[in-house]
Amino acid sequence: MSRALRLPNLSLPSQQVVSGVTAAVGVLLVAAAAGFAGGPTVAAAVATGAVCTSIADIPDALEHKPVSFLVAFVLGGLITLVTGLTETLPWLMGPWLMGFFVVAVSFFGAIITIYGRPALPLSMTLILAMVFALGTPPADQAAALQHALLFTLGGGAYAVYGVVAGWLLEARHKQLALAETLHAFADYARLKAQLYDIDIGIDETFTALIERQVLLMERVQAARNLVFRRLNDDRDRQWAAALAAALDAFETFLSSQTDYWLLRGRLGKATVMTAIRDGIVECADLLDQLSQEIRDGQPAPSFGRLQGRFEEIGGLADRLQTETPLDDTEQQQAIAVLQARIETIRLGMDQLALLQQVVREPAAAQARLDGIDLGAFLPPRPWRLRFLLRQLRWRSPIFRYALRLSAAMLAAFILLRLLEPYLPHSSWIMLTVAVIMRASYSATRQRQKDRLIGNLLGCVLAAFSLHVLPDPALVALTFIAIGFSHAYAPVRYRVTSTSACIMALMIMHFSNPGTDSLLLVRLVDTALGAAIAVAFSFMLPVWERQGLPGRIAALLQADRDYARQALKRNPADQTYRLSRKQVFDAISDLAGALRRLPDEPGARQYDQGLLQRFLTANYRLASYLASLQVLLRMHGAEYAPEDLEGLLAGYRERLQAMLAQPAADEAAPAVDHQPGNDSTLPQRLASTLAVAAEIRGMAGALRVS
Repeated sequence: MSRALRLPNLSLPSQQVVSGVTAAVGVLLVAAAAGFAGGPTVAAAVATGAVCTSIADIPDALEHKPVSFLVAFVLGGLITLVTGLTETLPWLMGPWLMGFFVVAVSFFGAIITIYGRPALPLSMTLILAMVFALGTPPADQAAALQHALLFTLGGGAYAVYGVVAGWLLEARHKQLALAETLHAFADYARLKAQLYDIDIGIDETFTALIERQVLLMERVQAARNLVFRRLNDDRDRQWAAALAAALDAFETFLSSQTDYWLLRGRLGKATVMTAIRDGIVECADLLDQLSQEIRDGQPAPSFGRLQGRFEEIGGLADRLQTETPLDDTEQQQAIAVLQARIETIRLGMDQLALLQQVVREPAAAQARLDGIDLGAFLPPRPWRLRFLLRQLRWRSPIFRYALRLSAAMLAAFILLRLLEPYLPHSSWIMLTVAVIMRASYSATRQRQKDRLIGNLLGCVLAAFSLHVLPDPALVALTFIAIGFSHAYAPVRYRVTSTSACIMALMIMHFSNPGTDSLLLVRLVDTALGAAIAVAFSFMLPVWERQGLPGRIAALLQADRDYARQALKRNPADQTYRLSRKQVFDAISDLAGALRRLPDEPGARQYDQGLLQRFLTANYRLASYLASLQVLLRMHGAEYAPEDLEGLLAGYRERLQAMLAQPAADEAAPAVDHQPGNDSTLPQRLASTLAVAAEIRGMAGALRVS
C-alpha cells in the first residue's frame, strides 16, 4: 500500500487508510449478515449499532481494544433502550424524563474525556447512540426493545470483528506508525534545509519548524503507543529500536539548529551553504525511502552514500578556510562554526545509518534497546473513578465543558420537540451540536465551519446520487462513506462531515424509502445545531489564555529538567530520554495553544508576537541543550574529567536559577556573552545561558489571565 491516499488537498496517512477500510468492511459484513437474515430494516438497525461501535475502533494497543469495544456496545445498547422506552411514555411524562436523560448522557460523555484521547471515541459513541435512537422513535415498548436488541447485536458483532481485526493487523499498524513517523521526520528535515537558503526568511522558517515538530511529536507518540507494547518477536523489537534510534537522530538534527544568523550573514552565498541545503534535502528523500522500506519491504538506498557526500562538503569548508585570510577573524569564526555544524550533521548521518541497520538486522535492534524501559514512555491509562470524581469542581475545565455540552444538548432537544410538526426527524440538530461542541472555543468555531460546509457538500452529493444511482451502487456508496468518515476523523473533519452526512442520508433512505425530500431539512437542522453550539460555547468558557501561565510554567519546568540532564557528562540514558520527551511535549502543548488563541474573542489584547518569540526561544534552547550532549560525545575526551565536571556543574546551577519561574515583569539578569564561535563547549554553554536569559525575561512579562 502506498504511503498515503493522494487526492487534491486530501493526503491521508496510510495508517488511517487501513483504519477506514477496516471499519467499512466490518460494518459491511455485519449489515450484510443482518440483511440476509432479516431484511433491509433489520440491517439498518444493526448497522447503526455497528457504526456507533466502530467509532471506538482506532489504532491502539491490542490489550485496550476489548475493553473499549465492550463499554461502547453495552453502554450504547443501554442508552438506545432507555431512549426508546422513554419515547413511548405518555406525553406528560416522556419529554421531561427524556430531557433529564439527554442531560445525563451528555454530561457523562463530556466528563469522561478527562481520560484523554482514548476516551474521546467512547464519548462520541454514547452521545450518538442516544441521538440515533431519538431519530428513530419506536411505535411501542416492544419496538423499542427490539431496536435496542438489534443495535446491541450489531455493536457486539462489530466488537468481535474489531478485536479479531486488531489482532490480525497489529503488526501492520506498528509498521505503518513507524513509517509515518519517519515520513514526518523527512518533512521536518526538508524544511530544516531552508535554514541554509538565504532567500528564505529565517524567522518564518523557525516558526514553520516548530509546527512541523509538533506534528512529528504527535506521530512519535502515536507510534510509541503501538510499537513500545507487546514485543512479540524480533520484528517487533526492530520497530521499537528503530523508533528509539530515529529520536536520537532527530535530537542530533535539532542540535545543529544554531548559529544560522552568523552563517547567513557571513557565508550566505557560499557554495558550501547550498551544498549543505541540497544534502539535507537528499537526506529527507532517503528517510522517505526508508519509510517506504518499512511499509512494503522495498529496499531503500544506503545512507552510506550520504555520509560520503558530507565528507565532500566538509572538504569544501576546509578549502574555504584556507582561502580566507587569517586576519579576517569574523570570516574565520563563521567558517569554524560551519565546520562544527557539518560535523554535527555527519554525526546525524551516522545515526541514520544505524537506524537503517536496526531496521534490517535484529541483533542491532536488541543492542539498541538495552537499558531502556519502554513502558516509561507510554501514557498512563488512569481509568479510576476517583480521577473522574476529582473533576467535579467548579474550576475544572472538563467540568465546565460537561455543563456547557449538557446545556447545549438540552436546548437542542427542546428545539427538536418544538419543531417536530414542521421539521420531521430533527434529531440532526442534536447530532450537529454533539459533533461540533468541543472543550475549547476555537475548536468549536472551526468545527462549525467544517460541519456546515461538509453537510452542504454531503447533501448535494447524496441528492445527486439518489437521483442517478441504482440501489446496489447506493449501498456501495454508503460503505465507502463509512470508510472515509472513519479514516479522516482525526485528520480532516470537513471530509468526515461530508462523508458522514452521505452515510446517514443513505441509511435513512434504506430505512425509510422516499425520504429524499429531507435533504433540505438536514441543512436547516445543521445550521440550527451549529448556531446552538457556538452560542453555548460562551457559557462558562475556559479560554486558552487562561491556561497559558500553567503551560509556560510547565515548559520552564521541563526546560530545567532537560538542562539538568543535558549538562551531565554521562546522564542515565532512561532519565535523559524522559526529560527530552517532556520538553518536546511541553513545546508542542504550548504551540497548540498559540495556534488556537487567535480565534478567541479579545485575543488581540495579548501580545501574541511575544508569545511566539517565547516559544521560538524555548525551541532554540532545546536545540542548544541537545547540542551539548552531541559536543560532549564528540569532544568530551579533550577535557580532564574533573575540569569538565566543574565546568558543567557551574553552568548547570546557573541554568537552573535562570529557568526558575520569574516574578511578573521581572527583568532577566544580564549575561555577558557575545555571539560568535559556538563550536567549542564553553562557548556553547555561554550561548545556552544567554538563550535562557532571554526566556526568563519574556516569561516575566507573560502573565496572561
